Amino acid sequence: MSPEDQYQGGLYRPNRRDLLHVLGVGGATAFAGCDGFLGGNAEQTDRDDDSDSGGTAAADATETARSRTVSGEYTSVAGSDANSLNWLYTNDTTSGAYVDLTLDSAWAIDNDQNVFPLWAEPSTEDGQTYRITLRDNLQWGGGYGQMTAEDWVYMITNVFQGEDNWAGYTNAGDWFRQGEPIPVEQVDTRTFEIRLPEVDPTFPLKPIMWGQSCLPKGILEQYVPDRDAEGLRQDEEINTLQYTGNLGPYTYEEWERESQYVTVRNDDYYLREVEDLGEEWEGIPYFESYTVQVIPEESSRLNALRNGEVTIAGIPPRNAQEFQDNGDIDVYVQPQPFVQALKYNMRANGWELFREIPVRQAFVCAVDKTTLAENLYRGFAEPAYTMQPRFSKWYVEEGIQEYTFGTGDLQGSGPARTRMERGIEGTQYEYDGETLLNPDGDPVTLSLYASSASNTNQTLAELVGQQIESNLGISIQIETIPGNTFQRQYASNSPPEGEEVPWSSGTFNGGPRDVSVSQEPWDMSVVLGFNTYPRTPSSSATFFRERGNANYAGYVPESNIPELYAEASRTVDESERRELFGQVFQQIAREQPFGFLLMESDIVGAQDSLVGPSDTFASGWDYQRYYFDR
Repeated sequence: MSPEDQYQGGLYRPNRRDLLHVLGVGGATAFAGCDGFLGGNAEQTDRDDDSDSGGTAAADATETARSRTVSGEYTSVAGSDANSLNWLYTNDTTSGAYVDLTLDSAWAIDNDQNVFPLWAEPSTEDGQTYRITLRDNLQWGGGYGQMTAEDWVYMITNVFQGEDNWAGYTNAGDWFRQGEPIPVEQVDTRTFEIRLPEVDPTFPLKPIMWGQSCLPKGILEQYVPDRDAEGLRQDEEINTLQYTGNLGPYTYEEWERESQYVTVRNDDYYLREVEDLGEEWEGIPYFESYTVQVIPEESSRLNALRNGEVTIAGIPPRNAQEFQDNGDIDVYVQPQPFVQALKYNMRANGWELFREIPVRQAFVCAVDKTTLAENLYRGFAEPAYTMQPRFSKWYVEEGIQEYTFGTGDLQGSGPARTRMERGIEGTQYEYDGETLLNPDGDPVTLSLYASSASNTNQTLAELVGQQIESNLGISIQIETIPGNTFQRQYASNSPPEGEEVPWSSGTFNGGPRDVSVSQEPWDMSVVLGFNTYPRTPSSSATFFRERGNANYAGYVPESNIPELYAEASRTVDESERRELFGQVFQQIAREQPFGFLLMESDIVGAQDSLVGPSDTFASGWDYQRYYFDR
């Protein structure tokens, strides 16, 4: 999960669209058990058996359907509140998790990387044209009737692919190839086709239709003709989830801002009517309600877990042993897809030198990743060098060895200073002894933002800042901020009012970096974690395209990274695809679009009575089956 989300309480749901898929809010345990009870966007990766780790998928399999009864209130925690319930405009984990409690999606991905149909099932004969067939028992709320293929096609063609992205949809770029909209056509009432311009054998595993939600045509057609983006953003039915009908396991009850979000069991949930899923699905969901408590203080979240006040919460590495020794708490250690990195603001309101590759390399050389992993994260993390974790089958060691910045011979003042001096050549920056001076002759001072919801994230920022000051002679000013505030005021960006831009990719990339800037200036951040997509690495291309919808830092690649991503995506042969991804990750390791630091594991604590979570990457894909064994 994301850094901030990771130590909070069970909201992360990888089968949601991730910028929800892409961005996670920052400091691992601030959000809570990536698994909690939502989950699933990663390959299954088991760790060694641990008698203190609680339930596992195997243990769960021994339970009978008779032991599953509807009872109790499931409570998770979040370190900061959601931004909105209008999923067209959100990319944070908390907002997406709130909505997901009331809305499923097209389909999920199970432990074996198979499609598990929720609302729909994909099929293809050639890996290029995908036919999507909806279930026949899907009903909107608000009087909008049955969910149909017309709803999907209207939404995709008029909103996702709307001219100039008039709606400002965050993930609009997913629905274009080479600047052209992907053809989408209705076949019949419950079927539509997506016709890709090229073969893509992993399309169903990508967060395009996987995890995709939908809105009724009856709502959208009020705003599409006049391109009323503000009306769509403020629509009351969308923002109060009145349209969700029988489409999710829970129904929206209330949202007390900065306090709690409450949903109750949906008695009409469509998935209960689906045959041949097995007895354990017949009574889903098995909780009477699901509540998210917003608890900004990490110590308060942990106390709530200790005292049995919440069902699940993320655990910082320094507290892992304590909870493993607690007989009332089951602890799960789960591989997760988010990389912790030092993000550089390369837009016009950031530090200009971050646009230089040697400078970005210098910063990560200054940081001792091994010490961070062993001491701060107590061994629940390992150094990261590129945009893929080592447990992924797509990770290629060859070619990355020469770019293992921050470890071995590529860590310390020597390699850091050498690269910084190379980066400032031809500029008016210069060193005065050990101190870097700006063109005005003053010492360089840069800001570094950390999550106020995570002590671990704050300590990470402090240690990184100290090492940069020591090894590069640059003063670092640490600022702490809630994750949702960082997204609104620092990651989100747009051109000045009245100024035209040649393109916009949504909330997090409002246009060219010299024009589109955030509301507040910033230099560096560790608030957001970035999804590496271990199943479908080409999905992470959004970070590395100038027009990528997640490219809020304003990175412009100097090598052919986007082209290599595209070639890998359309390559059918797995060995050839892996070789291409190896080239991608090598170039990313060299350019350091952001300073790769660590790949952390999620440490999740749950009350002993909760049955369902496991120590796997995909834990939570079947969260609807979780229950209390009392």
